[in-house]
Amino acid sequence: MMNHNDFPQMTEEFDQRVRQTLESLPAQPQPARRFPFRRALSAIGVAAALCVSVSAFAASDLPAAIGRTFTLLLHGEDAQLLQDYTVTPAPGTVVDENDKYRITVESVLYDESAGAGLVSLHLQNKSGDGVMPFESAEALATYKKPGIVRSNLSEVINVKDGQYVFNVIYDGDFGFCGGRFYLDKSRSTENDYYIEGAFIPQGDYTPGMPLRLVAQEQGTWQPWGDDSGTAVIVLDVTLPEFEQMPYYQTADGVVTLSQIGLRVTSSLSDEVLVDRIRHIAVKMKDGTEQVVLDKESNTDQTLYTMGFGRDAGYETDTSVYVLARTFDLADVQSVIINGTEYPLSA
Repeated sequence: MMNHNDFPQMTEEFDQRVRQTLESLPAQPQPARRFPFRRALSAIGVAAALCVSVSAFAASDLPAAIGRTFTLLLHGEDAQLLQDYTVTPAPGTVVDENDKYRITVESVLYDESAGAGLVSLHLQNKSGDGVMPFESAEALATYKKPGIVRSNLSEVINVKDGQYVFNVIYDGDFGFCGGRFYLDKSRSTENDYYIEGAFIPQGDYTPGMPLRLVAQEQGTWQPWGDDSGTAVIVLDVTLPEFEQMPYYQTADGVVTLSQIGLRVTSSLSDEVLVDRIRHIAVKMKDGTEQVVLDKESNTDQTLYTMGFGRDAGYETDTSVYVLARTFDLADVQSVIINGTEYPLSA
């Protein structure tokens, strides 16, 4: 029987050739890059669970598509719950372009109380050559679960130099939101790409800070003058001012729930909060419960999750969730986290 751990013995000649090749390579500078701290939960596992799709656009993998009014979040229902808070700029007013692509912001929904946001954008290929400046990554069939919203979406990713990564930023070029962006295949065509993003500012975000949506080009470098920097911004638009959304909160402010976000804070411990939380449900006044997260049953009704605590330099531990469905807050009684009920009030 073959032993796959047995390898041919390396000869001295082969070892010398490898060493000579390595020594002849040009030195590569390693500048200190400044990345936002983000601890993102992904119920479908690591990158091995994804496959990159470059196939032609066909039937949508977005349930009803997120679309201009975030119909994924709404599950096609209760549109009136968010219509008053979704900001839709006038056509052509929130736009930027370079020689290859034009970006237009279609709508923005941001809840400052919980720190959760959604943005809808249109990216147009000006040359018409059908080349997307990103890849569309989908979960392998084995990892697609009906209870896990994100496992059934096409995530926008960049895997090689020259491709774009989308970010929502603040505080000049220094504050980065955590986030995920998804390709809406039901609306996209060969040269027009409709993308929906879920984002969460970090703990250093100050209420009222302007937010910007940027596209950065992988493989480029913009130094900040202190041995740090970031990828070059190639498209840049300032997001319109958002409408303040209502929210419910516990008396001590530990739990905050809005129609698109949930924020939970606690004191610091050895295990970060975002890892400690195993189950979340919203309890309605009629006694029913809507499960948001349950790690044991592979249920995750969120579009993006981020935590920040001691390892990011903060004095409290915080976990924020962008919800994949919304609630009429008037019908909500409490939030249940790991079996503990937290009563809410306006």
